[in-house]
Amino acid sequence: MVTPIVILGSGSHGIDILDSLLEANRIQERYRPLGFLDDRPAQASVHGFPILGGLAAVSDFDPQVQFVTAIGSPTSYRDKPALLDRLGIARERWASVIHPSSSVSQWAAIGRGCVILQQCTLSAGCRLGDQVVMLPGCRVSHDTEVSDYNTLATGVILSGFVEVERNCYLGAGSLVRERLRLGEGCLLGIGSVVVKSVAAGERVAGNPARPLKSSSS
Repeated sequence: MVTPIVILGSGSHGIDILDSLLEANRIQERYRPLGFLDDRPAQASVHGFPILGGLAAVSDFDPQVQFVTAIGSPTSYRDKPALLDRLGIARERWASVIHPSSSVSQWAAIGRGCVILQQCTLSAGCRLGDQVVMLPGCRVSHDTEVSDYNTLATGVILSGFVEVERNCYLGAGSLVRERLRLGEGCLLGIGSVVVKSVAAGERVAGNPARPLKSSSS
């Protein structure tokens, strides 16, 4: 069965997702990318695939069409759950996309709307919630749980038995020691080496990672 898919967002991350869909089709035709939805598109099409309208147009598509989102950044990640909720897309209409160069254990579990890009590894016993993004080169070791709406930027490494609570952003090259907890909404700066658990909403960076001072202090 070939699944028609619309990508939300036409920027760089949306292009990465399109690439993953097309690369997967080289092995076996599974997806039919229809194009993008974007409220502020830079152009009318991207690599030959059209911008089909703004995000509100999700309601215009037939029920068999599925969606995947490319929305989110280190500055806006906390807004992502509310934004997607406003779109009113049923959970079963979110597609999960895995680049064929990535390795996902048969004993790992993946939720809806996840994106796993090039050269990632998801080991046995791992669990991803809904709307989890793994950018290229991430490594998630055994028995680690990554809850909904989390973003793992390029090259993140999570050791075994780590728990990542909802809606965090893990900056590129972050390394997290085994059996730690990252609290809801926290942010790890680029290259953070995390050797103790991080509280909810906390922003840390460095080696070893320490809380960042607020701009008002």
